[in-house]
Amino acid sequence: MKIEIDFNDQEKSGIKKAFLFQVAKKTLAHENFQYLEKKNISLSFASVPEGEIAKMNAIYRKKKTATDVLSFCEYKKQEDLQTAVDKNIYLGEIIVCYTYIAKYAKEEKKNAKQELAEIISHGVLHLLGLRHSQKMFAIQKEVANQFIK
Repeated sequence: MKIEIDFNDQEKSGIKKAFLFQVAKKTLAHENFQYLEKKNISLSFASVPEGEIAKMNAIYRKKKTATDVLSFCEYKKQEDLQTAVDKNIYLGEIIVCYTYIAKYAKEEKKNAKQELAEIISHGVLHLLGLRHSQKMFAIQKEVANQFIK
């Protein structure tokens, strides 16, 4: 599988594109997504300030607070993605707020890099059509645990 990532760091977060790539690659390589093996995958990431993600959260989720991640998927159902005949697949866009994630990690006494990996994996899983479930949370945790330092 070939993976291409675009990254717009509006927040000047310091997140490295290589890190995003590694998290996305580990998530997409999970055994549940073997149907993507021969595809060229592209996805977009953006890191935005808390005020910006709060505005977006209000518009798209009707919640008037900041959040850690928003995902905008190209395929609404996992079945649509599995049966896509195109070799080139654009999954969608993931928007994160690193400031929000770092604050949460500090409050919970978690490793910020590992928390960021879990949030990014969570976003990728949404782009793959997964909804909140034990399966989804187990995959993102498994991916994040690969970034413990």
